[in-house]
Amino acid sequence: MNIQADTETHSSLNSYYFMTAIIGDTIIGIVTQDALLAIFSFIFVFFWIRINTQSWFLAFVGLFEIFISIPVAWFIFTVVFQIKYFATLNSLAIFVVAAIGADDIFVFMEAYKQSQYHPELLGDLATRMSWVYRRTGVAMAITSATTCAAFLCTLITPLPGVQSFGVFAAVVIFIDYVLVMSLFCTAVVIYHQRFEGRAKFGCCCPCGVQTPTPTEKAKAVLEEIGDGVVKRDKVSEFFRNKVAKFVEVPLHRLFFFVIFGTWMGIAIWQALQLEPTKENEQFLDENHPLQKSITILNQQFPTANDDIGLKVYYAWGVDEVNRDGVNRLLEPDFFGKPNFVQEFNFNEQCQTELLNLCDNLKTNPEYQELIKRRDGLGAVYCFVEELAAYNVNGNLDDCEYVKQRGFKNTTWQVNPANLADIIPDFMAQKSCFDDDGMETIGSRYSTEIGWNGKEMKYAAVAVESNVLNPFGRDSESLTRKEYDQFVEIADEISKWSVTSSCSGMNLFYSMYSSSIQRVRISKLLPSVSSGNVIMTDLDEKFVFMNNQNIYVQSAVQSSCLGVAIAFIVLLISTHVFHIAFFASISIICVLVSVVGIMVMLGWSLGSIESILIAIIAGFSVDYVVHLAHAYEIAKGDTYERITEAFGDLGISVFNGMITSVVASIPLFFCQLQFFAKFGTFLCLTIAFSWIFANFGFMSVLAQLRIPLKEKGCRL
Repeated sequence: MNIQADTETHSSLNSYYFMTAIIGDTIIGIVTQDALLAIFSFIFVFFWIRINTQSWFLAFVGLFEIFISIPVAWFIFTVVFQIKYFATLNSLAIFVVAAIGADDIFVFMEAYKQSQYHPELLGDLATRMSWVYRRTGVAMAITSATTCAAFLCTLITPLPGVQSFGVFAAVVIFIDYVLVMSLFCTAVVIYHQRFEGRAKFGCCCPCGVQTPTPTEKAKAVLEEIGDGVVKRDKVSEFFRNKVAKFVEVPLHRLFFFVIFGTWMGIAIWQALQLEPTKENEQFLDENHPLQKSITILNQQFPTANDDIGLKVYYAWGVDEVNRDGVNRLLEPDFFGKPNFVQEFNFNEQCQTELLNLCDNLKTNPEYQELIKRRDGLGAVYCFVEELAAYNVNGNLDDCEYVKQRGFKNTTWQVNPANLADIIPDFMAQKSCFDDDGMETIGSRYSTEIGWNGKEMKYAAVAVESNVLNPFGRDSESLTRKEYDQFVEIADEISKWSVTSSCSGMNLFYSMYSSSIQRVRISKLLPSVSSGNVIMTDLDEKFVFMNNQNIYVQSAVQSSCLGVAIAFIVLLISTHVFHIAFFASISIICVLVSVVGIMVMLGWSLGSIESILIAIIAGFSVDYVVHLAHAYEIAKGDTYERITEAFGDLGISVFNGMITSVVASIPLFFCQLQFFAKFGTFLCLTIAFSWIFANFGFMSVLAQLRIPLKEKGCRL
């Protein structure tokens, strides 16, 4: 079928396939193929660590600690925290930890390398490693804490899938930090004692303890040089003498400010045009034959007048779901306990008023634009009219009698005491309102009839929307417009005598929906109503409408909170207000830039995009924090601090950027959309973070040249 669907197979025919039976095998094949693409990312991470550490041993340990953080985090997530909701999005955490874990390794190793140029640290290995541990531990603690906090900001959203991903990713980042500061640190000690400097391409043998140690050798080299200039590696020298000096030139900074200012204007303009998604999120690439079939079925066949509209239910006897103790993270299958109005009584008066309501919904001209019309009447699902005919005739063989309401002048109401005898046989009858004449009453009114085998727990009437349909997804504005009109009908119904006759009017709800929109009508007349009004549809159209609003709120709230947390963490760690402030501005610039690119790529705001925007602050904080911390602990004036910051951490930040960007490229070719979008997001966020940190943040510090106090309060 893939061959038939290939565009080169037929010159004048496009062939697509769709069959439920093959979806499972197709998805497994796609997942396998995408997983193989993801392997290339980790292979690159491994070899880049090897190139920069110059050790196969450290490369293997580094990749191991990245991977082992996943099962350890899973154990804490599921066993310690008792979280049972493991979302599909959680699989993205392995790419998150690959990027951040590699960055931490580079920072740690660069500090280790830099320590060999400080003679006061080379007395013994313990002194040297203590300095490395303290220097990198603070910087990585800041970035890890900010990233974890950014992921935990997803707890703002009520969507459990998003919450699950945020918590799991935060745990993974924390475990990775612990492993870098323990396992990898230990590996560096072993590397120092046995492997360092013994082989050009890494050590195989000999692997015994070196005498003298690399630390002693480094100390001897510095003593031999004396007051001379210590020659460092070429890349570090490039950042120290080229990049730093380039930033220190005023004309160059002016060029950066013009470019960044122009770009930010474009990015802000594009970001403001981001809209919530108006359709179901695509699972596969849009060019995949299976996805094309789904898209064609959903979008290319507009609904006709004869097609069913979205069904909205009005029910008596139903109360709000008791959601006490509901926590989808801990109990994914528990949505709450259904509550029924104890006073509900499906008596003769209630049946009469229900039939009157059906007549009103069918014939009221005020509802013509809202309720779909069939044969000049509103499309209303009213089981009471067929129940009435059945009670009179004992069967539904004469459908004209049912449709013409031949029972109206008879005593058609069912005595509540006789319901147990009548309802079972009534449910087995063929409905007179089924065009094919094959649908039974039990099937047609499976939702409207609340019969539990012993008693009528609730009774409902459904109407079809004239605008909304159950097949596709519409914009929030359109859906909400229709939604509000159905709420107005509920408000009107609550004032009718049918409410008091049946003891409580509620709009039906689905206890199985992941979220539900409630509307409480404050104008209910206490004399005729005993309950709150709740509305939803069983096709989750209103749930989707609500989720669209949640996506927007979550993205805005989580991103703003992430930036605020980053500022607070930076302020606490550096004790310098202007450094924390300008670093936060850099993060905001990254946030706006990435969102602007999303809009340019044609993305809309769905669940994946909402998560990505929420965690931008956590991802973009790494590089600016490393440079800010290096700048803050350096000595001298502004230019000297900038030179030291670039010299000490420029190479680490660069390696982290290269690793993350190149590792994200294979994800571009994944057919699973959450992999592909995450790859694009990761590449954009990391690239913009590096650019703004190196040439935006550092240029602002160089331009303002705000002096730092060596001691005392520096706020």
